[in-house]
Amino acid sequence: MRRVKGGSTLLETMVASSVLLLGMVGIVQLLISGVNQNGVANARATGQDMAAAGAAEAMSMPFDAVPVGTFDAGILFDGDGRRYGRTRIISDIGDGGVRARRVVVNTEWRDALGAVSLLRTAQVSVIISEIPDAGL
Repeated sequence: MRRVKGGSTLLETMVASSVLLLGMVGIVQLLISGVNQNGVANARATGQDMAAAGAAEAMSMPFDAVPVGTFDAGILFDGDGRRYGRTRIISDIGDGGVRARRVVVNTEWRDALGAVSLLRTAQVSVIISEIPDAGL
């Protein structure tokens, strides 16, 4: 007579549980990595937006109100409490006929990746010019 095996042994159950556990650990690590990368991407987008806003501020001002030099635009915070530093560098680049200025806005912040803190930067550069008087 043959004996029919009706169940699984303890060893088979332990091996199957181990394989399942390894797969679940991998999925959890993948989720954690995705959340961290999402935070880094949000910080980068916010830094770029802050730099673009600094350039837009200079573009919205009258030409003579935009002074030449390097200016610390202060410390800004986003909704997550991340700290951003912004500087504006303005230089004359006119060719004699038309007065023009280059505005470079740098934004810096730190990304915490585990125990490591990395300095990140975003930069926006625009050229503004004086609209010549048409003599009307």
